[in-house]
Amino acid sequence: MRISRVMVWLSAVFSMSAVSSEWPTDLAVSPSAVNMTLQPKVVVNSGRLEWAPFKRDLTRWPSLSHADKQPTPKPRKVMLEEPLNGDPIRGRELALAREKGYCIVCHELPGEAWPGTVGARVLNFKQHNYSNELVFQQIFDSRAFNPNSVMPPYGTFGILNEQEIRDLVAYLQSLD
Repeated sequence: MRISRVMVWLSAVFSMSAVSSEWPTDLAVSPSAVNMTLQPKVVVNSGRLEWAPFKRDLTRWPSLSHADKQPTPKPRKVMLEEPLNGDPIRGRELALAREKGYCIVCHELPGEAWPGTVGARVLNFKQHNYSNELVFQQIFDSRAFNPNSVMPPYGTFGILNEQEIRDLVAYLQSLD
């Protein structure tokens, strides 16, 4: 049940944001919405969803529709120049921000009552002793490691800039 709700949300958020006859009919778009992209809002105790305009332009994002045949940008491998200079407090804010990372949808984060269950748990992340460069690449574009990854390529698609990814890396590396 929870995974299906996450998949509905991901399908809506990662849908293309313009209308085209080549795109599938199940995309969450509306020409009258801000940036033409919609996001679901649960109508409490009704069993229904309402669709509200999404704040970001997601035109470069692929949808999760099997009928969507649009090409996507190729995976990008990047190098991280040290020092990291990331802010873990801003990183946590990004991890919880709906319009940015929204990592909590898929990942379990410390101190949050509604953890995601699709992605890897990041509790005690520091104990894994991953390099900053590895974590940076995973957030920037995880397809460089796994072409079938469902983790959004935040850097390649321009959803997060370099400093925001550095902040997320600093946050993850601070989790004891």
